[in-house]
Amino acid sequence: MQSSNLLQLQFDSTAEHAPPRFHYNSEARLHSTQFPEHHQLNAQFVATYQLEDELGSGGYGFVMTAYHRTEGHEVAVKFIIKDKVPEHAWMQDEVVGRLPTEVVLLSYINHENIVKCLDLFEDNLYFYLVQELHGSPWNCAHKLSSIQLPCQSRPMSSTSTPALSPSASEVSLPSSEPGTPHMYSSIRPLTELNHGHSKSAPEDEIPKLLQSHLSLSTPLRPEISRRPSHDLFECIEQSEDKRLTEAQARYVFSQVVDAVHYLDSHGIAHRDIKDENLVIDKNLKIKLIDFGSATAVNPAEPRPHYKMFYGTAAYASSEILLKKNYQAAPAEVWTLGVLLSYLLAGISPFPTARDAVDGHIFISEKVGGKISEQAMDLMQKCLDRNHETRATIAEIRAHPWLTSSNCEASHS
Repeated sequence: MQSSNLLQLQFDSTAEHAPPRFHYNSEARLHSTQFPEHHQLNAQFVATYQLEDELGSGGYGFVMTAYHRTEGHEVAVKFIIKDKVPEHAWMQDEVVGRLPTEVVLLSYINHENIVKCLDLFEDNLYFYLVQELHGSPWNCAHKLSSIQLPCQSRPMSSTSTPALSPSASEVSLPSSEPGTPHMYSSIRPLTELNHGHSKSAPEDEIPKLLQSHLSLSTPLRPEISRRPSHDLFECIEQSEDKRLTEAQARYVFSQVVDAVHYLDSHGIAHRDIKDENLVIDKNLKIKLIDFGSATAVNPAEPRPHYKMFYGTAAYASSEILLKKNYQAAPAEVWTLGVLLSYLLAGISPFPTARDAVDGHIFISEKVGGKISEQAMDLMQKCLDRNHETRATIAEIRAHPWLTSSNCEASHS
């Protein structure tokens, strides 16, 4: 970490067309009261990114937006407090060494429905996990039924890489649609962790990553503001009937299933899939965020059993509620069934915890509307109380309700 208060980029004032001198102030409290007094931000981070609004906070730290000074796109920066990361939530990277599991996972994962890691910095107190910022805002007047959805035939997802903690929805969306590019030239190699890091792997191969460029920018803003969340929970709450149409639900759910299938093929379980951990844009494109509770194993070996649960109680599977040892993959499928109920009906499938233990689904048409037989069949297969007979993620992905290629004429 830089000990100096200022990162000063100096230029020869005698040079032709020389730019003015700028000082990047690294005093952290100028950006957020979440930082302790007198804390100094990583100097290279300050020279590369301008911090903006606060987004949220959780068990390990907090999240802010920022923009890249040279490239101009917005990002989300998760400040992970090193001392708050428990022992089981660390991994050993072959090159850099010990890092939080979430950092390692997002550095290697490459899927269109999972938020990408763009950069990594650190100082003596924090890791700075720089991620893409996805989505666009919703408002009460926004009509989801006006969105023209693509056909439900889905492209096959690709298949790249691996622990636990209480998890909150920590990354939100901007008040206007962010301009994060599809390809990122700001990413630095993992070997430069003392300043910054990132790896993004297309398929099975990690490409050579480009050095980020430093540039001048506007001075720091004096005010500190909080940006509202625009996740799937908010999307559902602000829809006309507080639920999605079946066509919309199918489109959203198919993206989540693809992401989970991709993770499962690499031995990874998110373990806190819920509407608050899915950010969404105006075209119903979703991205899964917050891997603070994730776990990973060798996909070629038998999946282990776990005793501790760190997800969200409302999404906990029957075996977890019974305090039995559980496997991550079947428990993940259960959470998908609960999510599907919120998408289609706007409510939990279980009136009580006892109903959840018994796998007794109850959704009143008066409250949740009418759900098609195929959709209910899929939900029931996800919410099978017996984890051994519960559908696998591959079986869910192949279910007729998701593989239908017929576009509905009306989305209302």
